[in-house]
Amino acid sequence: MKKILSVALSTAMAFSMFASVAFGDAAATPQQKFDALAAKGILNGYPDGQAHLEKDLTRAEFAKIVTKLFDLTEVTNKLSYKDKGYNAKNWAVPYIEAVTAANLMQGKDTVKGIFDYNGKVTVEEVAAVLFRALKLETPATSDNSASAWAKGYAQAVIDAGLIAKDTNFKANASRSLVVETAYAVDQLKAAPTVASAEAVSPTSVVVTFSDKTTTTVTLTTALVEGVETSISFKHNNHDYTTKVTLAAPKVLSVEAPNAKQVVVKFNRVISADSVIEDGKLLADTVKVVPVSGSAVTVVGSAASLNEAGTELTITLDKVDTDYLKGQYTVVVSDSVLTSAGTKVATYTTLLTVADTVAPTVKAINAVAKDSTKEVFVQFSEPVKQYSFNATVNGSAVSVSKESADTFKLTTNTALKTGTANDVVLNKVTDFAGNVASTLKTSVTVVADTAAPTIVSVTPESDQYVKVKFNKKVNAASFKGNVSLLKADGDKVGNMSVVTTDDSDTIKLQVPSGFNFPSSGTFTGTLSFAAAVRDTLGNTLGSTVTQAVTFVKDTTAPTVVSATYGSSGLVLTFSEDVVLATGSVSIIDESTGTVVGSPITQANMTVKGAKVTVKTSTTLGGDYTVRLTAGLVKDKARAANASDAATVNLTAEKINTNDDKRPTVTSVVYETVSSQPGYHQFTVTANDNVGLNVASLRDVSSYVLGGKALPSGSYPIVASIGKDDSATKPATARVHVFIPVGGITKSDFYKFEVVGISDAAGNGLDTTTAATANPYIKNTTAPKLTEAAINSNSTYLTLTFSGNVKTVDPSDFDVVVGLDGKDTVKAVVDATVGTGSEEGKVLLKLTVNGKVITDLNTVDSLTVEVKENAKSADNDGLTIVKGNKQTVR
Repeated sequence: MKKILSVALSTAMAFSMFASVAFGDAAATPQQKFDALAAKGILNGYPDGQAHLEKDLTRAEFAKIVTKLFDLTEVTNKLSYKDKGYNAKNWAVPYIEAVTAANLMQGKDTVKGIFDYNGKVTVEEVAAVLFRALKLETPATSDNSASAWAKGYAQAVIDAGLIAKDTNFKANASRSLVVETAYAVDQLKAAPTVASAEAVSPTSVVVTFSDKTTTTVTLTTALVEGVETSISFKHNNHDYTTKVTLAAPKVLSVEAPNAKQVVVKFNRVISADSVIEDGKLLADTVKVVPVSGSAVTVVGSAASLNEAGTELTITLDKVDTDYLKGQYTVVVSDSVLTSAGTKVATYTTLLTVADTVAPTVKAINAVAKDSTKEVFVQFSEPVKQYSFNATVNGSAVSVSKESADTFKLTTNTALKTGTANDVVLNKVTDFAGNVASTLKTSVTVVADTAAPTIVSVTPESDQYVKVKFNKKVNAASFKGNVSLLKADGDKVGNMSVVTTDDSDTIKLQVPSGFNFPSSGTFTGTLSFAAAVRDTLGNTLGSTVTQAVTFVKDTTAPTVVSATYGSSGLVLTFSEDVVLATGSVSIIDESTGTVVGSPITQANMTVKGAKVTVKTSTTLGGDYTVRLTAGLVKDKARAANASDAATVNLTAEKINTNDDKRPTVTSVVYETVSSQPGYHQFTVTANDNVGLNVASLRDVSSYVLGGKALPSGSYPIVASIGKDDSATKPATARVHVFIPVGGITKSDFYKFEVVGISDAAGNGLDTTTAATANPYIKNTTAPKLTEAAINSNSTYLTLTFSGNVKTVDPSDFDVVVGLDGKDTVKAVVDATVGTGSEEGKVLLKLTVNGKVITDLNTVDSLTVEVKENAKSADNDGLTIVKGNKQTVR
């Protein structure tokens, strides 16, 4: 064994879990564990029927426990010791002889041949026997109370979790201690069987056991595809052998967990570079073609692989109106490669999507050093950005999109660490139209004052290294603060920072003065200065060093595959490359002739390991692609140029589709609305093939002031082009009506079109869409909408439909009931709130000449705005009378 029996540690840390597997949930106390072991014949009670766990254990009793526990063969025809009474009639002889034959125990006096079977066994002797029986390894260091001869044994069982560190190892072992230890060891012996084994790559096998646990076995010899192979491995200190066959790479299933996402599951680990570029789905890898639903834009949508590398999730984020509903044909092409570079077989399936479940809150968090204004909410699925609004502690917050399913809520006032905050999310809508009217949750701001720590340092090629931290770090703080040191401590220079955005992984490049020694291997140290910090401002605090080794790259890049799609011919190399010199020729296998002329580098682009070659002729059929020597170079410190090579290509004819996005040519604010009581914007949109009318009529397609349109807003299609189809018009004019009451402050309001699409599923290019930014005057007087006692019960908070700027205390009738007596009017002291209570009115109340300091002590409490009130908003509009609110 290379390491101490790691499973013993995990087993001993979870006695109750093992008890439920082997003996039932009852085996939790020493007595219950004794009963469980006794039922298996490993332990015996005393003649009085009691376990007497408080007593010390004799060496003879321990010999029997060891014999039973480790399934030793009892020896009855031998007497190895000369103790008085040690004869064939002695009950302990078969067990003492068994542990002696197994070399687990020996006599106390080997010269005189005395075993001392009635003597007490010590804890350190127990540790020594377990060490031998379990074949543990002696730790390099030890810290325990055992005698010098037993310190290594004791430390091994401590590290294995079998005996507590603070145990007095020189003391006699109690029956209770041995029961606990024997019970843990017995669980180690109850090994689950192999239920299944699946090869996810040529050198990686996922094994599932009968108890539903799993482990990943890494092989030193790669599996051969289609050949059944026996593999042997050790798991939880048990030896296993099973058979596994590396199946041909294929798609296992395609699912749509909601209307916005497609999940493709593979039987092998997939190469991310073959399907994803900069977080987006590559062209010609996965196609989603409507049978009965609307067209969707898949290419360029967000894409990610799970941690195992076997599940690809595609999120249709190209445009807000792209969503799945109905039936689709999904095609996964053979341009998708495994991590070993093998093609995945082409896969086609029919996918039916009918999302009827409203979104829920999956996670919510806020982290700060001291305080924060940012709360992050993750929903169970992607939701429409402008479909919902949110409040934190009753105050409206701004909402911004982090990803398809995660949003940032920004509060007006800071939230302190350790505080719990109420969060309400209203009208959260998914892309199938399912609405969660109100989602209530809470978030406690978690304090993070810890310095970031390094998780791993991974060299990439011979001049780059990726450093992963336990949390996001500030990329800018690394500039000039990471040094590369030689083995003797001399400084080579400062590492360059390649990563520009804050992340938990920072990519660094070796200094310009770095050179490899003649051996081709540089072993040194990365030194991180104390000023390196995380995104919250927590610094390392002191210099941190990490060993690093760079090996000179002398291997030239090779071409791995050639694929053909809408973007042209794509050559994938074995590593990241840059263009050098040379050309590419395409030879038609049916004729043996070169298609067109050799293609020069002027018609090539490179990104990562992929070179895209623009062809002048549409390809279809079988080809040989010939690359001249030196076409590309890798990014090694001393760049290696590629050799001349050929690669086979099978190309399908590419069908041209509508990929032109719709445009918005004008947005006009109508000062006189065709609908009284509404503000009106008129939008004119065009498309070369036809617009998606449903997207024109979707209120979420429009934004006012960076937020969803006020409640009660609605769009209608006012007209279409003269000769246009009513269902797919090339030109349309849309009136968007916004209720006057939705504008509560005179200001400039930017109106944007963000979500319309065409009939082919192409979304609007919002960067070129027309907008309007009119000054809209508020004509809606503030109306009392809510009255509530504040958190410390000292005053009454009044919320209005618009912010109040000036307040007159005589505007309010407040009636209070005290001690079950008749109600009385309170004297009011009024102020306008600030911060999170900005625009609200705060009332302090006096009754019978006494200020009420705890409003929760009153029996009843109502408030109403009087006639001819003088309190007003920013536009000078006085608050509306009436609208009585009952607080208690």
